[in-house]
This record gives sequence, structure tokens and C-alpha cells, in this order.
Amino acid sequence: MNEPVIGRVCTSRAGHDKGRAFLIVGVCDDNHVLLSDGETRKLSRPKKKKLTHLHIEPPKSDEIAKKFAECKEILDADVRKALQLFGYNNG
Repeated sequence: MNEPVIGRVCTSRAGHDKGRAFLIVGVCDDNHVLLSDGETRKLSRPKKKKLTHLHIEPPKSDEIAKKFAECKEILDADVRKALQLFGYNNG
């Protein structure tokens, strides 16, 4: 499994959001991450999810990761744009 880092794309393997793509926007501990997709889960209320319920994908949004590292403002539109750029949630 790829390492859970901020900006990496992942898809849900369990729960009512199964199959949906998210960006990792925070790492809580060794077993949990915070996720946002900019639509159903906004950055103001990210979803906390166990790593065992996720499939971490290879793509990583360097732009989002860079903004987090520099403490710059990130918009839900930035998250949606990054996911669409990688071809996720286009439906």
C-alpha cells in the first residue's frame, strides 16, 4: 500500500461512499486520515476514515500538498479540480 500523505488520491472500499474518490487532507494517526472531495465532504468538515477502508491510489496532487505545507488557503474548488484532473468523480 502507498503511504498516506496529504494530497494523495484514495478511493473508499467500504461504507455508503464506496467507490468514491477523495483527497487526503490530514493524517490523524497511524490508522486514520481526513478526507475531502470538495462536494459531499467539504474541507470545513472532512471525513475521518480508517486506512483499512481505503485504497490509496498512485496520483498525488502536488499543488494541494504544497498549499498545505505553506499554510495557504485551499478551496473546495481546488480539491474538485485536482480530482477531475486525475479523472475521478466525473459523474
